[in-house]
Amino acid sequence: MKPILHIVKNTNDMQAIDIIKRQAMDNAYGVTVVFIHNIESLPSISNARICVLREAIIDKTTSFNNTPEAELIDYTDMLNMVFSVESVTVW
Repeated sequence: MKPILHIVKNTNDMQAIDIIKRQAMDNAYGVTVVFIHNIESLPSISNARICVLREAIIDKTTSFNNTPEAELIDYTDMLNMVFSVESVTVW
């Protein structure tokens, strides 16, 4: 079985974050979350791979460092993820 991918537009979508947190606790194959829109800060999600679309960071003049474990990715990386996972959920 392959990992699960969540693509999240709104970092304040509590329904999405709660479901992702539950899946990350229970999924032995991995959960990846990509935040794609107007990123200022990120919610904490244990046991999940957290990615941020580089183009979505609001303040491009400073480095994105409020979540050290977050990976910066580009559109090509995100597209590659879509084709390498078991399921994709877009929030």
